[in-house]
Amino acid sequence: MSGQKSVYPRPDDVTEETLRESGFSDDQISQLQQMREMYPFIEYVDSRREWHRLRFVKWLYHKGEITR
Repeated sequence: MSGQKSVYPRPDDVTEETLRESGFSDDQISQLQQMREMYPFIEYVDSRREWHRLRFVKWLYHKGEITR
């Protein structure tokens, strides 16, 4: 799996190997990884509206409209 995406440590994170041992196929593991990438900081998301606001701010940042 890719780098840490949570602001809190998650020592119980499931690794690819653990998923394979649990019977997940490579395609299923890939889908889970993609889903995780879509929700990197889920701890901050209280609602769909807040999630869209955060996505918009991220977009502005990547366009250079706002600075860190």
